[in-house]
Amino acid sequence: MDYQIAFDLTARPEQIQPVYGFYALFLAIGFGLLALAMFLQRRRLRSRNYVLAFSVFWLGFTAFMIFKEIEDTSYIRSQVQRKAFATVEGCLDYFQPGDPEGSKTTAGNERWSIRGTEFDYGQGEVRRGYHLVEPRGGAVHPHTRVRVSYVTSDFYGRREIVKLAVAQRACQPAPHINSK
Repeated sequence: MDYQIAFDLTARPEQIQPVYGFYALFLAIGFGLLALAMFLQRRRLRSRNYVLAFSVFWLGFTAFMIFKEIEDTSYIRSQVQRKAFATVEGCLDYFQPGDPEGSKTTAGNERWSIRGTEFDYGQGEVRRGYHLVEPRGGAVHPHTRVRVSYVTSDFYGRREIVKLAVAQRACQPAPHINSK
């Protein structure tokens, strides 16, 4: 089978990094809320305690998520470095193209399966692995034969695609599913 590599983190595992910029945004919002709470405290306004409590909660939750993200990313990177990832190959069992604009829920995610192993990712997601949906130029189509290597994220419980090789028009079109 003549596969073409569409995505590969296995050759350069050092590229598997947390998305620090994404979390920096949430930290900035938390510190902004904390500054607002201090401003309200000086003015002795009534809502000062609620804003302070919320900003402390926001910063604590964000710090927890950053810690878990770093821990999970380290796990995935170490699995790739040790070549301890799973690989599955074949024609698609089913296929649902993703929403090209992304969505705030998983309803717009691209979904497909090979030999019962399901993959699910969305255009708007912040992920370490492959997540380019078909309408935005993704490599997976209903008639594609796929060889995919992945690591299952312990924290998120999802399969992170670390290598994707495709052979276009090598299979009968997979049935389309629609869970929207």
